[in-house]
This record gives sequence, structure tokens and C-alpha cells, in this order.
Amino acid sequence: MLQLILNDKLILSFEPLGKKVRLIISESDVELACRKETIKNLKHFLTEDEMKIFKGRLQLHKQGDIVEVLLKNKPIAVVSSIEFEQILNKL
Repeated sequence: MLQLILNDKLILSFEPLGKKVRLIISESDVELACRKETIKNLKHFLTEDEMKIFKGRLQLHKQGDIVEVLLKNKPIAVVSSIEFEQILNKL
């Protein structure tokens, strides 16, 4: 499982599930939100200039080279799309 530290409390984890990946936002071993998606769809999301993916508790919004992570419709972190793509390539 690969992880991105979002801030001093929250972590975004990437758990491979065959052709899919499970994205998990957690705080101190407690899962706050998760979403299963294909790696292909996530890579397509990264190639667009402006795009939103997912509905519900966990959402990702992309503008240019920045991916904004939202939890319950509130922005919690900003991640570089390059860093996000590097993690997907390792899965």
C-alpha cells in the first residue's frame, strides 16, 4: 500500500485491487472515506486540465497541475498531479 501524507492528521492511501485501486483517506488508523476506481480512469483524470472525479465523501478536483482532495465537500489538501501519477505508476 502506497501513501501520501495530506496534512498533519490525514493520509491518502492507495491499495491495489487487481485492475482497480482503493483510495482511502484515514486519520490515525481510522478510515474516513474510501473509493474504488480503475487505474485507467484515474490516469485519464490526470490528463485533463480541469476535471472532477467521484461523488460522495471523497472527491478529487483537478485544475492544471494541481489535484485538490475533498472530504465531505471540504478541501483538505492539494497534491501535485505529477506526484499522484508517480504513485499510480507504482501500483
